[in-house]
This record gives sequence, C-alpha cells and structure tokens, in this order.
Amino acid sequence: MSSFFVTGTDTNVGKTVSSRAIIQALQNKGVQIVGYKPVACGQDDPVYNDMQTKSESDYGAEDNPDVLTLMRSTNEKVSYQDVNSYSFEHTMPMLTSKSGQIDIKKINADLERLSGRYQSVLVEGAFGWLTPINKEYSFADWAKSHNMPIVLVVGIKEGCINHALLTVQSIQQSGLPLLGWIANRINPCLGHYAEIIDILTEKIDAPLLGRIPYVYKPEEQELGQYITNVERLTYMKTQWVK
Repeated sequence: MSSFFVTGTDTNVGKTVSSRAIIQALQNKGVQIVGYKPVACGQDDPVYNDMQTKSESDYGAEDNPDVLTLMRSTNEKVSYQDVNSYSFEHTMPMLTSKSGQIDIKKINADLERLSGRYQSVLVEGAFGWLTPINKEYSFADWAKSHNMPIVLVVGIKEGCINHALLTVQSIQQSGLPLLGWIANRINPCLGHYAEIIDILTEKIDAPLLGRIPYVYKPEEQELGQYITNVERLTYMKTQWVK
C-alpha cells in the first residue's frame, strides 16, 4: 500500500473521525498505517496571529486536536511533528499572509519520509477538496501531484447531497480514483437520514465504505467497526480503480 487522501465536502464534516476509523480498521487487518495532517488549523487568535507573523516556527502550541487524534489512533510511535508539517492557531492561514509560510517542498518531503517508513499513510486534508494550501496549490492540486486515491467524507446534514455530488464531480474531473465515501452522521436529529444515504449511494459512482453514527467523544472511541468495506482500502495502489 501507499498514501491515500481523505477529503471532505466541507469543514466540520468528520474527516478526522473518519480517518481514525479507517486507521483502526486497517490496523485490525494487520496494516501498518499512520495518519498525516499536512496543514492543521485552529481558532482565530489575533494575539497569536501577530506573534506568528514575527516567528520563524511552523508551529504554535502542539495541541491541534486533529493532529493529536491521528497520533492517538495509530499503533506506531510518532511525534507531533512526524504527522504534521504546519499547525496554525488561526482558522484560514491559506487565505492570509500566512500562506507564504506553507512550503509545498516541506510537505512533499514529510510525506515521502512517512511513505518510506510505513506501509500506508492516510493523508487528511483541511476544509474541503478545492481549498487552497497557498497561492499556487489547492489540496486537490497537491493530491493530484502525488497521484493519491481519494476517500470522501460526507457529513450527513441538510445540503450534503449537493455538496457531495459537486465534490465527487470535481474529484472525477481531476482524474484521481475515488476509492469510496464515508457517511458520517453529525446531526443526530436530522430527519430522512436513511433516505439521504440511499440517494448518495445511488448517485456516487464509488462504494460506500462505512457509516459512522453520531458518537459521544468519537476521538476516544474504537471506530474501526464502522468501516464495513475495508477490503476496498487494502488493495495495492496499482489495483485501485474506480
């Protein structure tokens, strides 16, 4: 196996929760896998933002919850900086002057190092598929430069059908294989949950890999059992097709 990319229809749709589930499911199959979050973003903090402009560091405090969840999901001994290239306290560094700090060469080198050390690397994007990393690259551009197969996370909520189908269309236009999609229930009170899953299953030309229910503190739970089509993720890269 090699690296594959986990993207979402939007922010806060469950990419990290789904990544934890995938890592745990593959580890249960004996796969040596680590997660990698190239760019992690937090909350806006004007004081920190001013400090970051003057700092040479690529990190604030090493406490981003997404990165920590990836670290705690793998059985491998990895450090924070092993699985993350850039952590920002503010929410959208790629849309500010901070974008100049995000060096694609560094991200490429960090991914290459992980890929050379581990059997498989799950790469988790930030925000959505077409979100820019810096002024030159979007996450879609970067994933394509590495020819990475894609897993799409759909947060099941109002409007998700449109978001999901538009994202699938863009992934298909990129020429990258869509391994499948994950339904993550982020609103336990949403009506017509089953019907939404049925429509997406019919419309998305890739298999449903699993359904993750609404779970209390999912970053602390065993989620691997919710990935019900793990075989799709265990193919060698040369066998990964639509």
